[in-house]
Amino acid sequence: MKTRFEFFKRLLLLTAGMALLIGCGGPALQVAPVDPTGNPTLLIRRLGQEIAAAREDGLDVLSPTWFRKAEQSHAQARKDLAQGAAADAILEKIARGRAELQQAGVVAIRCRDQLEETIQSREAARAVNAQQFGGAYTSAEENFLKLTRALEDGEFAYARQNRKAVTEAFRALELRAIDHAALGDVRALLTQAEQSNVHRDAPKAYAQAREALAQAEACVATNRYDQGEIRQKADTARFMAQRAFTLARASRKIDEMKPEEIALWIEGFFSESTTRLKLEDQRNRSFEQQQEAILAAISALQGEQAGAREKEATIQKLMNRLAELEGSSQQIRYDAAQLAADKRFNETFTQVQEYFTPQEAEVYKQKNQLVIRLKGMKYGVGKSEITPDNYDLLAKVQQAIRAFGKPTVVVEGHTDATGSAAKNEALSRSRAEAVRQYLIANYTVQADRITAMGYGFARPIASNQTAEGRAQNRRIDVIIQPQKPGR
Repeated sequence: MKTRFEFFKRLLLLTAGMALLIGCGGPALQVAPVDPTGNPTLLIRRLGQEIAAAREDGLDVLSPTWFRKAEQSHAQARKDLAQGAAADAILEKIARGRAELQQAGVVAIRCRDQLEETIQSREAARAVNAQQFGGAYTSAEENFLKLTRALEDGEFAYARQNRKAVTEAFRALELRAIDHAALGDVRALLTQAEQSNVHRDAPKAYAQAREALAQAEACVATNRYDQGEIRQKADTARFMAQRAFTLARASRKIDEMKPEEIALWIEGFFSESTTRLKLEDQRNRSFEQQQEAILAAISALQGEQAGAREKEATIQKLMNRLAELEGSSQQIRYDAAQLAADKRFNETFTQVQEYFTPQEAEVYKQKNQLVIRLKGMKYGVGKSEITPDNYDLLAKVQQAIRAFGKPTVVVEGHTDATGSAAKNEALSRSRAEAVRQYLIANYTVQADRITAMGYGFARPIASNQTAEGRAQNRRIDVIIQPQKPGR
């Protein structure tokens, strides 16, 4: 499945000199013919894959009209193939579908430029499941499609005038979804409390729960992305709501009891505590005195536990000191070995730096590791296969790894921010794994000593807003960890 970047690159190569946006009243769509010797079945399948990839990248909403036309051309090509139509007629529809999909990509570029903030607010709302709000979300989505269709038709003034309102609608939906996820169950508890007359039987506790909910709502409204603070406020509100239920039940029970029964009920709690603490029977004393006796016993137990922990800590310190004395000679030997290892590492680092030109790689130290940032790796767009163009550069990487004997190696793949996060992560992981397999196959490092990681565009080293920055972010990092002394 091809990446959005590949679509755009192919489009720009095929339509150099064309206007960036073709509206309904603009020039006719320019269709590049398909190779007449091509296999219609394979070409139809490939177009279907490109349409699916474009949908994943959002072209169905960023350019709904051109995307729908591409789908219709693809469907008609499939129908013609099934009905045994002439090959040239099928290929013509495939060519038109490709041109329409490429035009959708052009419109998508314009949309991302003109509607950047709106698109971000829409994605943020969808990320917290704002779709659950049905009609409100559907309305915002319809208004968003009006913006993208306006840009398709060249109605830029309409898009500029209405994009702020659509942005705010999605932001409101995002806030509503965050609020619902954090506090929906608390509101349900308080609604149940009202229906159960908790506000009548425990009015103070109920009011405190309402106040805690209001504070949590204010926290969400003022800082929707502070998950820690929101969670803390929500937990407090939930606790206070549950407490109101508990006090209401106790209040109702007391209402049904006679005064002596209430006193005996309270006495039972104190008596159970004194029994568990192995105190003498305190029931002939006032409740205040019983409480003091219980608290004094708890304090004494805490003191005993603290003393026991202090003794354990002292014993542990003595044992640690003994271990230090026993291992001092070993440490001295280890330190000497470490100094020698550090010297070898620095010498090897200097040596490896000379292997690469500035255009091929950047070599630097990161704590006790050596990083080779490969800037000269060449891949096809959306591809991960190792091509012969990379053999010379990888030969130098092999030489660098072998200079460290038997190190541990991590290969990291990174991309720019063009395309979806999931696709970029998969592509970066696939490219890193291809390098790993190449190094294993060429007997550079054992399989159990090298791993491959893909981070997509999560760890940029430059801005993704410029072509130069995106080029820097598309990279392979080879991290070499020398063996520690004594291993």
